[in-house]
Amino acid sequence: MSVLHQVTYGWQRSASGPAFGPTASTLRPDELARLHRQVEHWLRTDPGGSPGVSHVYAIFDRQAVLVRREQPRGGRSALARLLVGAPALLTPRLALELRDWRWLRGPGGRLMPLTVRGVEPYRAGLDAEARSPEPLAQLVPLLSHVLAGAEGPIELPPSQCAHALLWGLDAVLGAAAGEPWDTLPPLAFETYDDRARPPSHPGLLVRFRERAGTLPAHPVHDSVAGRLVADYARRANGAPMPPSAPAGPAAREASGPLVPCPICAATLTWDERELYRYDRGEGAYVALTIPDSASPTQRAVLRRTAFVRCPGPAEDGPGAAHYLPLAYGGHGTPSVYGFVGATNSGKTHLLISMIAQLEKHGLGPGLSHQAISLAAHQSLVDEQVSPFLNDSRVVEHTRPGAVGLVDVFLVREAGGDARPVALFDVAGGDLLEIESARRFLDVADGLIFVVNAAELGRDELGDRTFATVLELLQGSGRLAELSTAIVLGKADLLRFEDPIAWWLRQPDRVLDPESSLRESADVYAYLRARQADAWTRPYRECRRATFHVASAAGSDTVADKTFVRGVRPCRVLNPLISLMAMTGVLTSPEARRIGI
Repeated sequence: MSVLHQVTYGWQRSASGPAFGPTASTLRPDELARLHRQVEHWLRTDPGGSPGVSHVYAIFDRQAVLVRREQPRGGRSALARLLVGAPALLTPRLALELRDWRWLRGPGGRLMPLTVRGVEPYRAGLDAEARSPEPLAQLVPLLSHVLAGAEGPIELPPSQCAHALLWGLDAVLGAAAGEPWDTLPPLAFETYDDRARPPSHPGLLVRFRERAGTLPAHPVHDSVAGRLVADYARRANGAPMPPSAPAGPAAREASGPLVPCPICAATLTWDERELYRYDRGEGAYVALTIPDSASPTQRAVLRRTAFVRCPGPAEDGPGAAHYLPLAYGGHGTPSVYGFVGATNSGKTHLLISMIAQLEKHGLGPGLSHQAISLAAHQSLVDEQVSPFLNDSRVVEHTRPGAVGLVDVFLVREAGGDARPVALFDVAGGDLLEIESARRFLDVADGLIFVVNAAELGRDELGDRTFATVLELLQGSGRLAELSTAIVLGKADLLRFEDPIAWWLRQPDRVLDPESSLRESADVYAYLRARQADAWTRPYRECRRATFHVASAAGSDTVADKTFVRGVRPCRVLNPLISLMAMTGVLTSPEARRIGI
């Protein structure tokens, strides 16, 4: 079966009274009848209704089935929607990515068979969520029981991070080629159950069930599971896991979480025992000692300005050592975003303009942010952001060889946990020539490609920095996993051309999937009409992508290193918000639909 078939279930009248059965299908009647006999006990939970939406994924008679169940309490209002396909096509990973999918209809409202390409816009990766502290903590005991070859279903209490936890489990098991547990049966799962006698399924079944107790770690396989989860957590770049080795005392000595360094791509244990502070007088980082007699308030003040030294490679000698803010590793795996563009593309102005607008307006309704390193952030504001925004001063190009973080801040959705976001800038030429500048591609979660509107029509081959970055990502196997926002920068130069003129008038700081899709389609079509196909390559090749119209300064006339008409940033935050949605920093239903 090379396609995904759709089936919908609901209540309908029959000769014997109301019955819950198929209402539409793309399968042949005989195939549907056979499928119904296999899945009928998995289509509903409690007859009185269960809260929320739940999913079932399993393989029945060599067919993989994903069931999305909606069962509001009271009345005959239950619905079930199924995707059916070959196990090699409808994998557990794809099933988890489609947690927000409902169904797709063709002409006349009829269901239609789908290809994987057809459901691509509805796929939402869970890498960032799966590597957050809560699912990682639950993954160790779950994995230990899986490795032990538990007979019957493995049951856990209902959890809001069920999908993320299953994603992590699938990722660890998928990287187990050559390991003793490589022969485990395919993963099946049920994300919620409240039945007195739920159906069983042969093989590996993970079920989140009411009245299930907390799952303790398996005493024999706990250490192996802990090591595998630690390997998974620190390999945020999707690289293969290393061969297993017997767990020894060293595996227990880690004094903190594992965090990837965005500067050198090393993985460091977030050890808070050795702290540093930046001494402006000496122009260097010096050891920071917090006295035992310090009060809680004094301790908090000192920690807010503290740094951790990365033990990664320093190719240029001792002076090349680098430091990360202490809070960088204290809120789960950070999301690292890099800006890609040639030296004159305007990417540095776009980055500084984003920070300026964050200072002025924030991220918009329901979102909050705060700087992680207050001193470093204030220095950035004083030295670059304020002169740009208030005095219309031109920001100097990123210096060659200047590889590092520009700003780091915590982003929080209403009622959610804070997530660190790091903005990373590299000189355009360095990406082409300097190996150390390329390392951030191994840990970057998202990229902002900046198209220079002033260059359209001059070179149909586009920005060679784009091509270099994409080829490096392709060579490392990360291209299909990365999310990108492609920004048509300096769009004020095109302010009299449609559809650019229309988008320049639209609001900023908006998380709207429909508007995002229309803007992406319009900018893509505009670039193709301008013979600028090469600039659209990230959109065609990266996993999830959006197009944006923006202007960092609002004008391009410069005299004496000053923007003559002043600085008026236009729509610069939408690309950043979209990238946070595509990389899992934002998790609302709207956020999951951003990017195609």
